[in-house]
Amino acid sequence: MTAMRSALPDLIRTERLTLRAPAITDLPDLVALANNWQVVEPTAVMPFPYSEDDGRAFLATIGDADTPRAYAIANGDDRLMGVVSLKFAQGKSPELGYWLGQPYWGKGYAPEAATGLVQAASVSGIAEINARVLQSNAASIRVLQKAGFTIVEHTHSVVERHRGKPLLIMAWRAQ
Repeated sequence: MTAMRSALPDLIRTERLTLRAPAITDLPDLVALANNWQVVEPTAVMPFPYSEDDGRAFLATIGDADTPRAYAIANGDDRLMGVVSLKFAQGKSPELGYWLGQPYWGKGYAPEAATGLVQAASVSGIAEINARVLQSNAASIRVLQKAGFTIVEHTHSVVERHRGKPLLIMAWRAQ
């Protein structure tokens, strides 16, 4: 688990994006973008409203071995647009998570960031990645499909915010 996490590169570049460690300089953009119910609602654990304290708490965990390996999704100006991460748990495949600020929706950034992280994970020796998505979140399902994920299970959410809602488990596997 720790070996897989530490095998990931610190910096990932895609055609239009840089995936890098979130930094304290990202705090204003982090709070501004994440303090939006439409961004937060489909996530499992992001608080709402999203405050500066929430942003500071998130940034304080960057680099901790028992938290997801998070990358800031940054544009050409190095401004934070969202976050993409891999969560590692003993005995399980890593789980992809992401969110993107609403001003950046519909421009292909989320699938580009997810694909970039999946490709870097593959090069690092990770052969399978899972993701959970609400069945009602068609845009996120498309993001995952564009990143090479396929539906492997239909189930129901157990997280408090979405308890009982239809949920899809999707998986990416190295070829």
